[in-house]
Amino acid sequence: MKHILVVDEDRTSLEVIKTTLGNTYKVTEMVTGPQVLQFLTTTIPDLILMEVQLTVMDGFELINRIRNNEATKRIPIVCMSKRDVELEARCMEVAAGFIVKPFIPSSMLSQLAEIIGSIDQQRSLGGLMQGNNDFPADAQRDVLTGLLDWNAAVQIIDHRLNSNYSGSLFMIDMDNSKAFTDVYGSQSGDATMQMVARVMQENSDSDDVLCRVFGDVFMIFFSGVTDRQTLKLKAETLMSEFAWKLKEGRFDANTSLSIGISIAPEDARDFVHLYSMADKACYFVKQSGKHNYHFYSKEGDSNNSNNVDLWSLQTNFSSGIPDKGAYLLDIRGFQYVYNFLHRRAERGSIDARMVLFTLAPDQGYLPKKEELEKAVERLDQALYSTLRRGDVSTQYSGRQVLVILLDISAEACATVVQRVAINYERMDPAGRIHLLYETVELGADIMAARAALDATKN
Repeated sequence: MKHILVVDEDRTSLEVIKTTLGNTYKVTEMVTGPQVLQFLTTTIPDLILMEVQLTVMDGFELINRIRNNEATKRIPIVCMSKRDVELEARCMEVAAGFIVKPFIPSSMLSQLAEIIGSIDQQRSLGGLMQGNNDFPADAQRDVLTGLLDWNAAVQIIDHRLNSNYSGSLFMIDMDNSKAFTDVYGSQSGDATMQMVARVMQENSDSDDVLCRVFGDVFMIFFSGVTDRQTLKLKAETLMSEFAWKLKEGRFDANTSLSIGISIAPEDARDFVHLYSMADKACYFVKQSGKHNYHFYSKEGDSNNSNNVDLWSLQTNFSSGIPDKGAYLLDIRGFQYVYNFLHRRAERGSIDARMVLFTLAPDQGYLPKKEELEKAVERLDQALYSTLRRGDVSTQYSGRQVLVILLDISAEACATVVQRVAINYERMDPAGRIHLLYETVELGADIMAARAALDATKN
């Protein structure tokens, strides 16, 4: 059983975390930085989960002291705190992960399991690499994914090419990552980066070089592999397994991999040119619709297109379809769907309605940020448990969600909306943030619908 040291000055939070993790991990609780440093003189845990906003000793000072101690510098650290983009970014520079508070216990448990799994894979891979004499034992690694960082990877690949190694270079770009993060948040964005890393690790050998170049761009040097049919199979496997992991994670987004491939010594004998050629091939994929692979060609790309068949396209398009709940889009995607359905509704070919759910506090009551965040989580759960796979939704603002219900009458729409409201209120009967809603029929005259809605309010 892995040992996790939890550090938080909020004893209620400590109790919740211990209850959540206690059946899976050995948990030790600490309140202050000095206590942690004293504890680490005699015990080395498998992981430290810590609130960074500490008062007795600042969390970043504590991390710095742990990293500057030879005995403790390799302990993985996961930070947690209230949602703050700048703070999260700062934490991700020094930690293996970041958990937003307040958290749903089950979500925190699964997120922590993901991070620990990634760390274990990194250690396993590191052990294999140390057996290979051109992998420096102290090679720098990307904190989030555990892959080699750019400088270490370039050093190893360049050394191999100068030693007349053959091989192939894959430039891998995650498609639409910004849109994904906008919809699901930075934690889920980080989780997808870790998914890419795991797919790379699961489909490579111990002497291959795996690297996170920057952001959502990755690189693999497959040592000794130059056969194009083998490389096609590797590229297709990387794309399909990443799509499968997204589906397993219930991520409903148009996110995929684009891959550019160059071969040594066929295309180049040095790293700079080999990298440039793989990058050009990847750019060609990005400009040609994404979610594909492409070999660099000196003759030009017109003779080197990897045409995809209809079955592959259908598989790609359906990879993000959720098993349950409404289809979640960003606001721009929702607007496209609305315009399309509105046209059809005007012609009378569908019966659809749009609903705007709004979180509204009691009159004169100003909720705290944490209270509002919990209300948003309850609304998400109520919508997920009530809406159908054929419905469409988007987060319009911090307090509002838009939903389109398809193939539904006015009476059935009222039933669904009331069920969402009941499920929401049931999760916190004494809460002071309530759920309001408005509905309108798609295809109806907008001004007439507005007048009718105002009349009901009067």
